[in-house]
Amino acid sequence: MSFIKGFRNEVQYNGLKNQGATCYLNAVLQCLFMTPEFREAVESYEAPGDCGEENLLLQLQKLFTQLSEKAATTGGITKSLGIRSVFEQQDAVEYYRKILKAVGTHASKVFEGKMNNITKCGTCGNKIIETNTFISILLSIDNGNDKYDMEKSLKTFFEHSKLEEDDWMYCEGCERKTETETWSEIYEYPTVLALHLKRFDFDYIQMRYEKNECRLDVPLSLPEEDNRPRYDLYAVINHKGGYSGGHYDTIIRSYENGIWYRFDDYSVTQTSESSLENSSLPYMLMYRKSALNPGNIPHPMRILLIGPSRAGKSTVGNIILGGNYFLCKSGSETVTKSSMVKTVGKVTVMDTPNLFSLNKSSWVKEMQKLSDPGPNVILWVTPISKFSEQQQGLFHTFKKRLDSRTTKRMMIIFTNGRQLKEFVQPIDRFISDHRKLCKVVRCCQNRYHVIDITDGHNYTSELLEKLSEMVTLKEATAITPMQLKCLRKRSL
Repeated sequence: MSFIKGFRNEVQYNGLKNQGATCYLNAVLQCLFMTPEFREAVESYEAPGDCGEENLLLQLQKLFTQLSEKAATTGGITKSLGIRSVFEQQDAVEYYRKILKAVGTHASKVFEGKMNNITKCGTCGNKIIETNTFISILLSIDNGNDKYDMEKSLKTFFEHSKLEEDDWMYCEGCERKTETETWSEIYEYPTVLALHLKRFDFDYIQMRYEKNECRLDVPLSLPEEDNRPRYDLYAVINHKGGYSGGHYDTIIRSYENGIWYRFDDYSVTQTSESSLENSSLPYMLMYRKSALNPGNIPHPMRILLIGPSRAGKSTVGNIILGGNYFLCKSGSETVTKSSMVKTVGKVTVMDTPNLFSLNKSSWVKEMQKLSDPGPNVILWVTPISKFSEQQQGLFHTFKKRLDSRTTKRMMIIFTNGRQLKEFVQPIDRFISDHRKLCKVVRCCQNRYHVIDITDGHNYTSELLEKLSEMVTLKEATAITPMQLKCLRKRSL
């Protein structure tokens, strides 16, 4: 759990008042509050001037502000969600989904993944793939087992199955209904993976819903498997009771101090992970994708840092490597006098001085030295407020000296991100308002990241995650030997 550097022990959490039977809502809201990316999105929301009190994001913002200081009430939330009776218990998972749908992608993206639902013709092999966004996965429970194996159930969810003949799909290639195989696979894993256990099922003999109260040992982690990254448990919503009534609470591991807490409406008490063993209460489990570090990234990567002097390249290199490997000093004097290469785990970072102060021949020699065997990714580092016409010229000089294809492996890193607060505008608006910058960002296929070293945020994992999306095992280098050979010929 490395969202914030280190753990804070001096932390206090507050409860939510139960309005009658709103424990289901309280459990969900505490999970969302204790998900830092969601909390940050809510706190940074700028409500339009004409928005009413029914605006859910505005109500969440008010609630989170109050909850950070003292016990809070959810009156504004229930009103915004259209809950007519606070004395009627609802399903926690239903309201988890309802809230995320209402707040939109700006806040919900940390929970969003993409899943491919695939149907395959058994005759010609033709496949139809439908890609959908998901925010939770429903896992069935085998009634015949006293002890539930959640990891086995998760594997079962992705197993291939053949449809009964009455359900065969029409194949365009065969021009008839054919034997059909179906399965699902996750195309894009979310940061937070929510697993919903199907505790309630309809009993057609008694004509009512029945609850399956089988016990399980909640896995504290989901190991890396196939293309799935490792996930670590951080929240469990519990339900005690039957279908028509009962009580919800939630157990959450704090991202600030690593301690487990039980949030039971107004009450907040410390607990331990042992409370998740042999329990019949878990209803929804929330797992966070393990933070990437230089030692556990999927594939080795070599990163070239370029940009003008005093842009913060050395700082960016240290953030990526997760330590103080390059010398950094405040002031106007250039610190990096010559290129330096550092390797930590699977990541190699090449820090450079201002390469554009060199003549073309020296520039070629320097690039040749840095590009053996060649970087996978090039990061153009620039302070957010200083992207001038000269900077645009430097960018296009680099692009011209090598190859326009090089920009397909480039990403812009904006330093001094704190200045966005002074400009009172988000990064996407800042980019769109500056035509020259917008053009450069488009050249990099709209890949960029903002860093503010003053906010205490740990950017290592999220930067490595973005970079890992750009680097796969079979991909070539950003600067190839052929490009350098052509460049040498042109410089002679």
